[in-house]
Amino acid sequence: MGNEEQIRDALNGDFLKGRGEPRVAMVGRSNVGKSSLINALLGGRLAQVSKEPGKTRLLHFYHWPETKRIVADLPGYGYARASAEDRNRWAAFIQTYIQSDEGLERALVLVDARHGPTELDLEAIRFLQEEGVPLHLVFSKWDTLKTQSERARRQKEGAAALQALRMAPTQASWVSSETGYGLRELTRLVSTALE
Repeated sequence: MGNEEQIRDALNGDFLKGRGEPRVAMVGRSNVGKSSLINALLGGRLAQVSKEPGKTRLLHFYHWPETKRIVADLPGYGYARASAEDRNRWAAFIQTYIQSDEGLERALVLVDARHGPTELDLEAIRFLQEEGVPLHLVFSKWDTLKTQSERARRQKEGAAALQALRMAPTQASWVSSETGYGLRELTRLVSTALE
């Protein structure tokens, strides 16, 4: 979907184009690994993976049978080469989707495990919190942290970020699309309906 009118036309209460499965939004900066994670979780080459950030410019939906959910892949934010006009259009587009989808169950916010939440990540998280969307942080690219001490340091930083955001430690996962680390646990978590 490429514009706000298409989003509104596709949604009818809890239904998306007649399908009633809850939606899980994938949110994150350009080049954080959203497409790779979607492919790893869903077991196929569904989402386009690119070395060049900013390729996802539309809203894509993928059926995730294992969890009985639909993944809503939102355009990545923070792509520096996009024009201000494009960035503003994407922001309005994403906001329209978040506010219009009554079947949106939660958002998985991907954060690069090597850097922790950036200011743009924090803005996205705060926006989702203000909209009342349940959140789960997914620290991606776990495999790039090569030593045990580096992993421990990054997990400690992640715990501090969660605390600052008033989120529980259980609201975060550490995953690798390359090695499969943490994917089974994330799938199990998404399969569980929110109370």
